[in-house]
Amino acid sequence: MTTVFPLEEDLIYTRGDTCPIPFTVTYTEDGSLVPFIGFTFKMTVDTLKKPPDGTTKVFEVDGVSSGDGKVSFTPTESQTDLLGTHYYDCQMIDGTGLIVCTFAKAKIKFTQDITK
Repeated sequence: MTTVFPLEEDLIYTRGDTCPIPFTVTYTEDGSLVPFIGFTFKMTVDTLKKPPDGTTKVFEVDGVSSGDGKVSFTPTESQTDLLGTHYYDCQMIDGTGLIVCTFAKAKIKFTQDITK
C-alpha cells in the first residue's frame, strides 16, 4: 500500500490550552486507517524548522492511540504557555525504540488567550 508521510498541516493553538491535538493517519490508496498497534507516539515542538540538535526544543508530549489510525497529543498548560510560531513533528516509534516514521510536521502557531 502507498502511504504519504509526513502530513504537512499548520496548526493554531491558543496559549495555555490543554485540549488534545488529534491526527488521523490513513493509507492513501484505499483510505483505510493505519493500524497503530504496538507503537508509541511523540510530538516535539521546536523554535526552529530544522534544529541542529535538541537545544531549541520547546516541549515534547506523548501521544495516545486506540490503535485505529487515530492519535492525539495533550500538552500541559505550562507547555503551551507561549506565543508565536513554532514548528512541530509527530513520530510513531516501534516497540524496540526505533523511530519508524515522522507522520506529521509543519508550523504550530500559539495565539494569545483572553481569559486569564
